[in-house]
Amino acid sequence: MGDKWVSLPLRITSKILDYSIWFGGRLLIVTPQFLIWTWKSVSRLSLTLAEMCERSYGKLITVYDHLPYDGGFADDILDVVVKNTDDAIVVISDFLSEIQGKQVMIIGSTGSGKSTIAQWLAYQVGGRVTVYECEGSPTSWRGLEVVGQAEDFDSINESMGSDLKDLTQQIQLRAERGDAALANTDRVLIAEEFPELVQKCPNAGEWIERFARRGRKARRFLILLSQYDQVAAWGIEGKGGIAANFSKLRLGKLAVTHARKLKNTQLVEWLKRDSTHALLDDEPIQLPTYRELTAVTRGLPVPAVEISETAAGTERNRIFDDFENSEKLLKKALSELAAATSQTHVIKNVLGFQGSRYKAGKEHFQKLIGGE
Repeated sequence: MGDKWVSLPLRITSKILDYSIWFGGRLLIVTPQFLIWTWKSVSRLSLTLAEMCERSYGKLITVYDHLPYDGGFADDILDVVVKNTDDAIVVISDFLSEIQGKQVMIIGSTGSGKSTIAQWLAYQVGGRVTVYECEGSPTSWRGLEVVGQAEDFDSINESMGSDLKDLTQQIQLRAERGDAALANTDRVLIAEEFPELVQKCPNAGEWIERFARRGRKARRFLILLSQYDQVAAWGIEGKGGIAANFSKLRLGKLAVTHARKLKNTQLVEWLKRDSTHALLDDEPIQLPTYRELTAVTRGLPVPAVEISETAAGTERNRIFDDFENSEKLLKKALSELAAATSQTHVIKNVLGFQGSRYKAGKEHFQKLIGGE
């Protein structure tokens, strides 16, 4: 019995073969996934490097544009030196791209240019424009439909109710036929001093909430104006989801105040330097000059107003007399503005002569002020 051979085959050989086949198959399947991941990582790296190169090249172009053209005036050269210090601040230059898909709040003190920017923005967006303004004059919003003048809050509230019905129709149309059905149906709704409308118009609360959430997809664009930066004043306190749908454009002193809250001294100084410097949310933005902002509206007619007869003549004659003195007033205004800021600032940002056109602008400025 002890001399009899007993066969004990090892099963591990077949197991090793099975696992080898499984491992080979797994490796074959995973390899394309690894290659895709590698491709994606390399693409991301390439995109990052491309963006870095784009920003660097943009700064190079900025520096090149600041170089004097075959010499230059002393004031202009000093101005260029100051501007070069802004390279540490990344300034937004394309306002329309930055607010894509959002509604807009414009916050600034009286005289900061809120209405001018709102009107320019409305013409850039296009479509039918309605302005809710309880204190406006016939010349405040040239060429636009104004509702609520002379504190007619009932008309504003009624119109806001119609806006809500219109929004419902747009949403239903989009749900049934898609975005293509909304082509060329754009509307812009501008509300001057919106915090006051919240207090006086019952529909204002629902109006801002619904348009903030669904307005842009329905091609309805809100531009709300106010002197107040507090959330409570806008009627959206505790409704963070609504506030997130707005881009806040802060102008003038209110922009400086907000920059101080951010504890960014360099940003504060940059904002003080020019009236076209502002804040979009927390980021610096370069706005168009006043001349560019008003280019569309300068050619629009002033709404006709009734001119009353007076014992001393007509009101029309008085207006014509004022126009005869307008040239003197223009000279005085430009001279005082140049004294308060600088001649270079007036030529570049008020008259719009920049770059190689500066010399011609300086000659034009001298003619306007009578060669003083």
